[in-house]
Amino acid sequence: MRVRDGISRDLIRCANDAVVLSNGEKQALLRETSTVIHWYQALFALSGEPANYPGSDIAARLSQFADDIDFRYADETKAIMLEAAGTIRIMRLMLGIRQEILDEPL
Repeated sequence: MRVRDGISRDLIRCANDAVVLSNGEKQALLRETSTVIHWYQALFALSGEPANYPGSDIAARLSQFADDIDFRYADETKAIMLEAAGTIRIMRLMLGIRQEILDEPL
């Protein structure tokens, strides 16, 4: 299981460009992010972390949000993408996974 580098960076970039992205692009990123958070939750479970780890709610909300993307405003999309980026950051810190460098060229 490998998470592609740059997902947090892409979330932040896309959150800022949510108005100009197609719904398909936003859906794909939200679904990929939901999957990443589910993978990190599995790592928490394997490491014996308590059940109330970060991301327990947002992964499901991301999937539902992606399904309903046609009925969402750009500022709602921006907010959930930034929340997801923050959640991934916290989960990586808790798991000891090397952080992405957000200053890399796009």
